[in-house]
Amino acid sequence: MRAFGGRHLCLLLLAAVVAACSCTRSPSSQSTAKVSPDEVRVQVARVGFDDETGSNYVLLLDDTESRVLPIMIGENEATAILLALHGIKPERPFTHDLIRSIIGKTGNSVDRIEIADMRDEIYYATIYMDGGRYTIDSRPSDAIALAMNMNAPIYVNAKLFESAPSMGLGGGGKIPDTARALGLTVEQLTPDLAKAFGEPGGRGVLVSEVDSSAKKAGVARGDIVVKVGNSDVKALDDFNRQVANVRNGDVTLTLDRDGSNRTVTLAADGAR
Repeated sequence: MRAFGGRHLCLLLLAAVVAACSCTRSPSSQSTAKVSPDEVRVQVARVGFDDETGSNYVLLLDDTESRVLPIMIGENEATAILLALHGIKPERPFTHDLIRSIIGKTGNSVDRIEIADMRDEIYYATIYMDGGRYTIDSRPSDAIALAMNMNAPIYVNAKLFESAPSMGLGGGGKIPDTARALGLTVEQLTPDLAKAFGEPGGRGVLVSEVDSSAKKAGVARGDIVVKVGNSDVKALDDFNRQVANVRNGDVTLTLDRDGSNRTVTLAADGAR
C-alpha cells in the first residue's frame, strides 16, 4: 500500500488467512514469535482525514508519545478502525469481522501485527499468528483493522519513524483533545467521527471511556454528549466549561445514541 493511497479492501487477506489456518505447521517458523528489539509497540491514536492529500489516515503513536507514524488508508478501513477504536460494533460486519470469525472458529489466534517496511513509498505489514507458526503479508490498513478487532498488539519497525511523512493532521497535537469528568473520558467530535457515528452536524463530544459508576448510570462508549444540564454541548470547550460550573449534587446529561436522545444522571462529586 502506498504511504499516500489505497481505498479498496484487500480480499486476498481472507484467502491467505484461510490458507494459513489449513496448512501444516512448520517448526522452522517458531522463531518469528519473538518480538525484535527494533519493533516499537504503538497504539492507534487517531483516524482522520488529511486535507493536503484528500485521503483518510491512521495515526500510530508509540507508548512514550514521542514518535508518530501516519499511514494513508482507504475509507472502508478508516471506518472499520474508527469503530473498533471506540468499541462500536457495526450493524453489518466488515471484511475484517469475517476474518476474525474465521480465525476464531478454526482455533487460531493473532499474536501481533508489525508495520515492517516501506519501499517505494509503499508500506508493508506482517500478521503473526499462533505463536509465530504462521506469518502473512498484508496491507497495513487491513492488518491494523484486524488487530483492533482482535485486541492484538501493533508494532512498527523503528526505522519507519525516521522517514514518516509530514501531514496536515490538524488539532494542534498528536492525539485527539480529550477531557475527563463525571467518570467519563470524552473527545472532540471531529468531522470523521461525526460521519462515522451518524452525527453530520458535528454537535456534542464523543464518550471514549466510561468508569463503572457512569456505566451503571447508563452511559456507554460511543455515546455523544449533546447537553450538560440545560446547556448545549457543541464542542469540547463547552463540555469543560459546563462541567466546571457543576459543584455538588447530581448532573443530567443528554446523550445521542444511534440518533436517539436519552438522559442520564451522574454524581457531580469530583467533576472537573
